[in-house]
Amino acid sequence: MPSERDYLDVQMPVVLSVSRLPQRPDEIPGAVTVIDRRMIQASGARDVVDLLRLVPGFAVSNSYEDGTAAGSYHSQIRTTFPNQMQLMVDGRSVYSLYLAGSTGPGLQTVALDDIERIEIYRGSNSAAYGARAFLGSVNIVTRDLAETQGVMARVTRGVGEHGAGVEDWGLRLGGSGEATRMHDLGMTGWRLSADRRRDDNLRGTSGPLTVQRLNLRADLNASMRDQVELRAGQSQIAYWLGWEDQLPGPHTRTFTTRYAQIDWRRTLDEDHDLLVQLSHTHEDVDELVAFNSPSPITGQMHDNIPWNFSGQARSTNLLAQNTVRLDAMLRVVWGGEVRREETISEPLYGTTEGFVEDFTRLFANVEWHFAEDWLLNAGVLAEHSTLVDDDEVAPRLMVNWHAADLGTVRHTVRAGRSRAFRSVSVFERNANVRFRDSETGQDLGYLYDASLGNPARAERIDVKELGWLAESGSIFSFDLRVFEEHLRDVVVDKFAPKPGGVADGDPKVFTYVNGQSFDVRGAEAQLRWKPWRGAQLHYTRTSFESGQRMSMSQSSEGRPVPGHRSQGLLYIQRLPWGVSASLFGYEMGDRIYPNAVAKAPPYSRVDARLAKTLRLDDRWWAGRQAELSMTWQNIDGDDADHSKKYPQYFQRRVFVALQLGY
Repeated sequence: MPSERDYLDVQMPVVLSVSRLPQRPDEIPGAVTVIDRRMIQASGARDVVDLLRLVPGFAVSNSYEDGTAAGSYHSQIRTTFPNQMQLMVDGRSVYSLYLAGSTGPGLQTVALDDIERIEIYRGSNSAAYGARAFLGSVNIVTRDLAETQGVMARVTRGVGEHGAGVEDWGLRLGGSGEATRMHDLGMTGWRLSADRRRDDNLRGTSGPLTVQRLNLRADLNASMRDQVELRAGQSQIAYWLGWEDQLPGPHTRTFTTRYAQIDWRRTLDEDHDLLVQLSHTHEDVDELVAFNSPSPITGQMHDNIPWNFSGQARSTNLLAQNTVRLDAMLRVVWGGEVRREETISEPLYGTTEGFVEDFTRLFANVEWHFAEDWLLNAGVLAEHSTLVDDDEVAPRLMVNWHAADLGTVRHTVRAGRSRAFRSVSVFERNANVRFRDSETGQDLGYLYDASLGNPARAERIDVKELGWLAESGSIFSFDLRVFEEHLRDVVVDKFAPKPGGVADGDPKVFTYVNGQSFDVRGAEAQLRWKPWRGAQLHYTRTSFESGQRMSMSQSSEGRPVPGHRSQGLLYIQRLPWGVSASLFGYEMGDRIYPNAVAKAPPYSRVDARLAKTLRLDDRWWAGRQAELSMTWQNIDGDDADHSKKYPQYFQRRVFVALQLGY
């Protein structure tokens, strides 16, 4: 049974990224899910996307066909590139500028071996982070350098149905610097990580998937008051896509991202901190294949027509953030951010000129304990973009009431409202995808034309929510969120008539429009419980209804979007002799396909993992630890992903991993 110390433990986890203030869960202005290190290991997941099944309200796709595997919150909103959520790694925004703001590539930035926890804010968070946090924010926090000293090596091999082979490896080197004590000057530590994840992709795809990463971090004490963190890295995602019966046929896409980041923190006094962060990200996409086809414009057969979606994007971001405790009852964080984004792709935009967008943001968040057991969180952000006529403002107000302590359980009730926005992306405003004769430059067909839709208005959402949090130390936590979201001007893709269009077999192209207004109402809950010694249970459940309707036609409202019903379970049990077992399940009711408007059948998945910690006695490895694990994925059978016409399936898989550390 849990000990009395567990129930009385007041060291609650601290969440860093929701309001930009470090806060306990009972102080946060909304609902948050934290996926910690133990959950990451026990899940048996091989990437962050699968971990998002543990978050209430999330829908997940493992398909790379139209972008990359991704997850999105409250998103029955059809989009090829899920772009309504802010995604960060150690506070650096990592959404893909090239893929219209998609979170997919950013979820592959770091290996699971290097992640300490993932903080997911469930609700609109533009008041802290601006346009990209329209439907929430995710911050991936990497592990402290002190915890990754020495060498770690991992090898994973597995098989599955229909050739679902798994071939992964990872290597990490870590060391300490000359500054071994808190106030010593110089480097305090470093870490270099490299890994590869490879498998045969989903059944129904045309070839394998490979993800490769290299990440470096170094920390140093520049003075008694100044700490500097340096990060740099590269990730590459390479995979096959396309089908034999659809042009241009099977081919490859390679997505390469490089980044550099420097964080400078100055401690002015015990109640006053300053953060300055500078980062740069560069994306390269390589997708080029030739095909033969008659042109709907010329009516003639043409050979070696280039199917080209290649291009590049880059962004530079400068953030200054000031955190101050004014007195025992009042804390405030305020600051500003400037960001430049540039996208260059003649195949996507019909021009060799780059599209440059400059952002300026000012933000402030206040935490005020205005009475005993009462807490007010107030925040606001103002954003200006050089490509948008109107400036945007996103406010949030949340009141937390520590209602009662019943036995060992502390109850907190919260209520509040927020408003958020998402500006239309460069691709949604300017897409101009056409196929041309490689020799003459003559237009042969059209796929995208954003000018036919011209979504001029930013997406907007108004949120009302009530919450209840019950906690008992590290043993028990239950969080309930009841919400009403009013969305308007949501950007959706549609078919538009155009001579020479090839989007739907008829003379049509894809375009983007500001869609209908609709409401989303529902509730979501999460439970974290340690029922007996060595056991941990994490359970989530979500139910909401949406007034949205789906259609690819601009002249039709379409069919109603089905309500969202989902639940997730992670059960972890520590056993004698260094053995641990876990079970990870997820179930989702009626839904739409991630990349279509067709209704999809219910989805379920069950994974299991068994692990054994080994102590090596060989004279070369004496005293070192190793872990041998076996994971079974999708035990209950595969379910359809991607689309109704071209379904893809996550097959049953089993793989064995050996990890050595010294």
